[in-house]
Amino acid sequence: MKKNIILIGAILFISCKIFAQLPVGRWTPENREKLQALVEKNKNEKNYVVFDWDYTSIYQDTQENLFRYQIDNLKFNMTPEEFNKAIRKDIPKNDFSDEYVNKNGEKLNIDKLAADLDKDYAYLYKNYIKNQKEPLEKIKKSEEFIDFRAKLAFLYEAIGGSFSHDIAYPWVLYLFTGMTSDEIQKLAKEANDFGIGNRLGNYTLESSDKLKGKAGKIVYTYKSGLRTQPEIANLFYYFKDNGIDVYVVSASLEDVVEVFATDPSYGYNLEPENVFGMRLEKQGNKYITEYKKGYPQTQTKGKVEIINEFIKPNYDNKDPLLVAGDSIGDYNMLTEFKGTKNLLLMKREGKLDDLVKDERAIIQKRNSQTGLFIPNQN
Repeated sequence: MKKNIILIGAILFISCKIFAQLPVGRWTPENREKLQALVEKNKNEKNYVVFDWDYTSIYQDTQENLFRYQIDNLKFNMTPEEFNKAIRKDIPKNDFSDEYVNKNGEKLNIDKLAADLDKDYAYLYKNYIKNQKEPLEKIKKSEEFIDFRAKLAFLYEAIGGSFSHDIAYPWVLYLFTGMTSDEIQKLAKEANDFGIGNRLGNYTLESSDKLKGKAGKIVYTYKSGLRTQPEIANLFYYFKDNGIDVYVVSASLEDVVEVFATDPSYGYNLEPENVFGMRLEKQGNKYITEYKKGYPQTQTKGKVEIINEFIKPNYDNKDPLLVAGDSIGDYNMLTEFKGTKNLLLMKREGKLDDLVKDERAIIQKRNSQTGLFIPNQN
C-alpha cells in the first residue's frame, strides 16, 4: 500500500512538472520561451490575456464556415419578406468595388443581386425551408438553389470587400433572423464539425446559367475548411494554470464563438462569460434584423471598448498582459494598450506587417495547406 502511495505521488509530481511548462507542440522554440518567460514573471498576480478567435485561436473563420454551411443546407428561419429585409440591411446602393463584377465584367450592386436572391429564396422557402415539401437532395439540383448559393455567397464577399467593417460585419449575422440562441448554437456545432472534417483549400461556385436575372452569371472562388489549434488550446490551459485569465473578443456572433470556445469536444474549454462577440437584438427569444443597441461592434475600436468596459474593471483597470490577433480587425486592441507586455501575432501573409518589428511581438506562422503551426520559421 505504501509503495502504491509513493508511486501515485511520483506520478502526480511528474504531471505537475510537465504541466508547469507550456507543452512543446509545434511552437517555434523562441516563441515558447518568450511565452513561458511572460508567465513566470506575471503568474498569480491577477492578470488576464485577450485573444481574437478566427484565424487566431483557430485556423480559418468559424462565422464564414457557418455561413457557407447555412447556405448549403438551407438553414434559415425567415419568411421571404424577412429575408428581403435582412440582405439589404444598411447596404449602400452604389456599385461594389471593381473586383466584384459578374462573368461579363459588368458592375454589380445590392439592388441587382438582391432582386435575384428574392426570387430564389421565395422558391426555396415554398419548396423546402417552410415545410421541407421536397427533399434537400432534390432542391439542391434546382436552378434556384444553384443560383441562390452562388449569389448569396458572392454578396457576402462583395459587401466585405466594398464597404466599411461596421456595415459588413453585422450583415452576415442578420441571416440568423428568426432563430433562438439555442438553434444557432446547435447549427454552429454542426457547421464546426463539418468544417473540421472538410479539406482546407478553395472551391468555386457558379450561379445558374438559366436564371441570370439582373446580376447575370456569377463565378467566384471561396475558402473551405476549418481547424482547431492545439497549441493555442494548450496555451489557454497554461495561462489559467498559472492564475492568468483568458478572454476572447471576436467579430463573429457571440453565440457562435461560444460553442467553439467552450464545448469540450474542441479542447479550448473557456468559460462562457469570458467570450465576447457580436450581439443582435431579440424579440422574445428570437433574433431580429437589428444590431444590439448600446453594445460595441466587436471589431477594430469596438474590441478596445469591450475590454475597457467589460474586462479591465475586474482587474483593477490593468491592461491585458498579452493580446493575440491576426488581422486589421485586431489592430486597435494590439496597439492601444501600452501596458501590454507581448503581442502574439498569428501571422498571415500581408496582415499586420507593421507590427512585426514591435519589440513586444511574438510571431507564429502556420502552414496554409494544413493549418498547423510551422515550428521552424527561418
